[in-house]
Amino acid sequence: MAKRMWIVLAALAGTAAAQEPQQKRTPGYLGVQIGPVDAETRAAFGIPDAIAEGVVIFDAMPDSPAAKAGLKRGDVLVQFAGASVRTPDELIALVRARTKGDEVAYVVRRGDGTIDGRLKLGAAPPAAPPTEQPLEERLDRVQRDIEELDRRLRRGPRTLAQWREAEERKAADARERGDREAFRRAEIRIELLKEMEAEGVRGLEQIERKIDRILERLGER
Repeated sequence: MAKRMWIVLAALAGTAAAQEPQQKRTPGYLGVQIGPVDAETRAAFGIPDAIAEGVVIFDAMPDSPAAKAGLKRGDVLVQFAGASVRTPDELIALVRARTKGDEVAYVVRRGDGTIDGRLKLGAAPPAAPPTEQPLEERLDRVQRDIEELDRRLRRGPRTLAQWREAEERKAADARERGDREAFRRAEIRIELLKEMEAEGVRGLEQIERKIDRILERLGER
């Protein structure tokens, strides 16, 4: 879906930092991909017009608390832990405020029906360790970035500031997805474009003189 908010609670739940005496707190984990109730989700999942707000479940992770409770694709979660749920951010906050093992009540709308239930929150599975790309692949990516900059220059009047803003959006998207490699490449391009703006760089020849700096940064990070 265009511009869809795909949020994996497993990735976000791990950032809570509250501590209990002598014991590290384990934030709760629900294990769903979610989005808002809007025109796109209504059309995609056949959500009745009578359901005005809530959080649409796009998917429940295998063996997650949500899957074990029977929540499934297309359900609209309207209450969680005794509170109304209107947006994905509200659900994230409610899950993060709780701890592994907490039992909570929920209410979902499925088609024209309503389902009340209870589930026990789990702990988020460990994140997969980042993989280091071979140097040849990293250099290939740099070359593709150079070619893309060349194409953009030849297309005409787009400014360096606009390019930088586009890269900042890419970096934000990569951060949200947890794609460290894409985030790192976007950061490098943003730094390069900032330097180009400061120096008033416009020609491809001047861009190419900065490639050594990109390679050095790729090696440092």
